[in-house]
Amino acid sequence: MNKIIHTFIYLFYAIGYFGDSIAFLLVNLFLLNRPIFFIFYIIFAYLNILLNEFLTNKIKQKNPKNPIKFLESDTFSKNRFGMPSIHSQNMFFSITYSFLVTKKLLLLLLIGCIVIYERYIFRDHTMKQLIYGALLGSFIGYISYSIVKII
Repeated sequence: MNKIIHTFIYLFYAIGYFGDSIAFLLVNLFLLNRPIFFIFYIIFAYLNILLNEFLTNKIKQKNPKNPIKFLESDTFSKNRFGMPSIHSQNMFFSITYSFLVTKKLLLLLLIGCIVIYERYIFRDHTMKQLIYGALLGSFIGYISYSIVKII
């Protein structure tokens, strides 16, 4: 029974750790039959990442000290700024854009909550960094969708 529980917990944390990548793949699948939204999703997802890089390097707010590594090979958190959280921003960009196009929300929102929980529990981000990432990602998702609708 302990092994089953341990496996479930590991899977839960893995979903949190890789959640924004999982969401990216799911949204690509959701949008395959909507080529214009699909193409612009990829473009805006890339711009979303560039915006995050710009902001984190301008704001320069450090991540919490002594993060817990999910993977031993993880060097992501070392010497990295965390405001806004890239994982949270990417996740909520995908949630918002996908919801506005497909009206599918539950699975991605569940993954988004797991991402925030995992990033906070493992001390990769403060709750403030995660919330700002989620708000910014949601805003970018909404603006991206609005631009595509105009086009």
